[in-house]
Amino acid sequence: MDTITAFNNIEMRVGTIIRAEVFKEVKMPAYKLWINFGDFGIKKTSAQVTALYNVEELMGKQVVAVVNFEPKQIANFMSECLILGAVGDNNLVTLLSVDKPVENGLRVS
Repeated sequence: MDTITAFNNIEMRVGTIIRAEVFKEVKMPAYKLWINFGDFGIKKTSAQVTALYNVEELMGKQVVAVVNFEPKQIANFMSECLILGAVGDNNLVTLLSVDKPVENGLRVS
């Protein structure tokens, strides 16, 4: 498989965080997130972004996530997508987002 085909097989979409709460059951600080991907539905994920974000500022934030990976069990929570971020010093994650509001579910390419 060539690299462009491999890239095209990864389905990244924009969604809006509609619910966020502290993930109490994990060892490393994290949030449980519910993201609305429009016609693709609402998907759950967890994110270790507590150092840079609080629950209130995550609400309504449009983010980019991979939506076609296999679900992954994390403690007692099933993660259904992989939210994307830039990892900086000390593993601080800054979430990838769009600079203008767009329709939920739009594909990133």
